[in-house]
Amino acid sequence: MNLVSNFLIKEPELIKEAFSYVSKYSSDELIITDKKFNIIFHNSKYIKGSGINLSDIADNFLNNNIKNNIEEFKISDKNHLYIKMILNSENELSNIPADIHICKIKNTKKQIRGYLIIIRDITQEIRNKIQRETFIDILSHDLRNPIRANVQILELILNNKFGEINSNLKVILDELLNSCRFMNYMAENLLIKYKNEFNLYELHKQKYSIVKLIKDKCNAMVNILNRKHQTIEFIINGNIHEIEMDINEIGKVINNLIVNASEQSSENSKIIIQIENNKENVNVSFIDCGYTRKTDNPNEIFEEYITCTNRFRKVGFSLELYNCRKIIEAHNGTISAENANNKGTAITFCLPTFS
Repeated sequence: MNLVSNFLIKEPELIKEAFSYVSKYSSDELIITDKKFNIIFHNSKYIKGSGINLSDIADNFLNNNIKNNIEEFKISDKNHLYIKMILNSENELSNIPADIHICKIKNTKKQIRGYLIIIRDITQEIRNKIQRETFIDILSHDLRNPIRANVQILELILNNKFGEINSNLKVILDELLNSCRFMNYMAENLLIKYKNEFNLYELHKQKYSIVKLIKDKCNAMVNILNRKHQTIEFIINGNIHEIEMDINEIGKVINNLIVNASEQSSENSKIIIQIENNKENVNVSFIDCGYTRKTDNPNEIFEEYITCTNRFRKVGFSLELYNCRKIIEAHNGTISAENANNKGTAITFCLPTFS
C-alpha cells in the first residue's frame, strides 16, 4: 500500500503534522499537490502563500521544453522526473539554480492521487564546484609550474652548469632540491585525488612494456633511493608482454609505490620488485624491508586518509596509496597488501593483459 496516498485519503491531519516536522528540518521546498497540481501542503521555503496551483507558478519560470517534459511525464509510466535548471522569475523562485524532483503519488489501484515535488537550491553546490575547479587549476599550474622550475634550476646548479660549487653549499642545495621534489610529488597526488573525486579523470591507454616503464621510473627516482643508500632488485618471471595502459597514470602508481617502499625500509636495505604473468593478468609486487603491519585488514592502507602508525607524522601519508588504488581500479585492475615472508610488506597490483 502506498503510505502517502493512504494518508492523503484517510489521514490528512496526520500527514500534515508529519509533513510539518519533515519541513522544519529541511532546507528544500517540499510540496504535495493533488493530481491537478493544486498545492495541498508546502513548507514555504521559496513559494509563499496558500491555495496555489503549481502550474500557474511554473508558467512564470519554466520554458516550454521543460513544461512539455512535465506534461509528458504526467501521462507516462514513469514515476519520477528530475530537472536541473535555473529558475527565473520576478515573483517566486527568483534566480535560483535548482534541482527539481517530481514523484507521482498513487493509490493501491495505481491511480495518480497527486505529486510530491522537492525543489533544492544548489547555489552552494555550484559555488563549491567553482572553488574545486579553481583549486585544481592552482594545483595544475600556479603551484606545480614554479616547483618544477625550481627543481630544474637546482639540478643545473648541482650539475655545475654555472660553475663549481663548494661542498657545503652543495649539501644545502641538495636538501632544497629534495624538498622541491617532495612538494611536486605531493601536489601531483593531491591533483590525482581531486580529479578522481570530481570525475575529471580520463585514461589515455596504449600498449607499452610494464617492465620498461618500471625500470625507467626506478632510474628517474634514484635520488630518493640514494638518500637512504637503498637498492632495487628485479625478479621477472616469465615473458611479460606489453599491456594496454595509460603510461602516465601507471607511472604515477609506480612512483608512489617506490616512495612508499623507500619510506618503509631502513637505510642500506633492498627493495624487491617482482613482475610475473598470471593467466590473463600481469602482477607487479613491491616488497619493502620495513616493519610488518599488525592489522586485521592490511588493505586499509588504500583507504583515504588512513595512517598505519604515528611514526609517520605527515598529512599526506596514504594519500598516495589511495591514489594508486583509484588509478589501478580505473584500469580494471586490483591492488592489495600483505605481510611479506620476511620482515616487511608486499604491495601488489594486478593489471589485465588485454583491456
